[in-house]
Amino acid sequence: MNLNLISVFVEIVDSRSLSAAARKLGMTRSNISHQLKLLERETGAQLLRRSTRSLELTQAGQILYDYGQRMIEDLSTTRSSIDSLGQTLRGHVRISVPTGFGRMYVSTMLLEFARAHPGITLNVTFNNRIQDLIAAEVDVALKITTTPPLDCVARYVCSIKWQLFASADYLQKHGPIESPSDLEQHALVASPYPGHRVTLKLAHNQDKGDTQTVTLQTALQSDDFPLLADAVCQGMGIGLLPAYVSHAPAHRAMQPILLNYRVDNLGGNLYVLTLPNRYPSPSTRTLIDYLRDKIVPLSEEWI
Repeated sequence: MNLNLISVFVEIVDSRSLSAAARKLGMTRSNISHQLKLLERETGAQLLRRSTRSLELTQAGQILYDYGQRMIEDLSTTRSSIDSLGQTLRGHVRISVPTGFGRMYVSTMLLEFARAHPGITLNVTFNNRIQDLIAAEVDVALKITTTPPLDCVARYVCSIKWQLFASADYLQKHGPIESPSDLEQHALVASPYPGHRVTLKLAHNQDKGDTQTVTLQTALQSDDFPLLADAVCQGMGIGLLPAYVSHAPAHRAMQPILLNYRVDNLGGNLYVLTLPNRYPSPSTRTLIDYLRDKIVPLSEEWI
C-alpha cells in the first residue's frame, strides 16, 4: 500500500474533516478527497462514512487507521534515532504533570531538561485527571494513582504518602495536637470532599488495634496543593496533604503532626505513563530517564 496515502488518511481522521486535513497538509480539499478515493480503491474497502457534519470510521477504516498510526510512530522514531546519531537529541515530546507536584518540583526539572537539550521541544500541560493519553494528545504523563490505566505502560517512580500538617504559629496559638481526638477542635484544609465536614480514619503505625475516627469542619478545599499549603502556613487550619508538599522550599514552615498515625485509605504511587510502543523515541526515553533520576532521590526525603 502507498504509505503517503495512509499518512494522509491518518491526518483526515485526526483532523475530523477533509477541509481541516487539507489546511494542515497545505493541500486542496479536492486533492485530499482524491487521495482518499485512491486509498479506498487500493484497499478495496470503504474507509469512511461521510456526512455533511462528520466522518465515521468503518471497520476497515479503523484497522487501517490503527496500522497507520503505528507506521507513522515507527517512522518518526527511526528518523529521530538516525538524526540523533552523533548529534544533539532532537524531537517533540508532549508531557502532562500533576498540578501540585508539577508546580512544586517538576516544572524546575523540565526547565533544566530543556536547557540541557535545546533540540527537544517540550509541550507541557498540568492535569490531575488524565486517563486517555491519545485523547489528551500526550506522549508522557506523570500521574499519582493507585491503579494506572490498563491501556498504558506504567513505570513506577515512587510512593506518595499523605500526612497532617500545621504551622508552628498555629500550634502555638491553638495548642499542641497529641492525639487524633484533638483534631476535632480544628478546621481542615484539604482536597475537595462532599459536604463541609470530613471524617478521617487514623491508624497507628505500630499498634494495629489503635484506629480512631475523627470528623473535622473544612476551612478550605481545593485541588491546588500549593494553595492549600499556603493556607496551612498562614494558620487557616490543619492541612491534609501529600508528604512532599512540606519539602518544597516555599512551604517548609509547615510541620507534620501525629507522626505515629497514618490517614487510612489515602496514598498512591507516582507513575510515568506512556502508550505501548516498541520503539519510544530517543527524546522520550531521555526525558523519562531524566525525570526518574531526579525524582527518586527526592522521594527518599519525604515522610
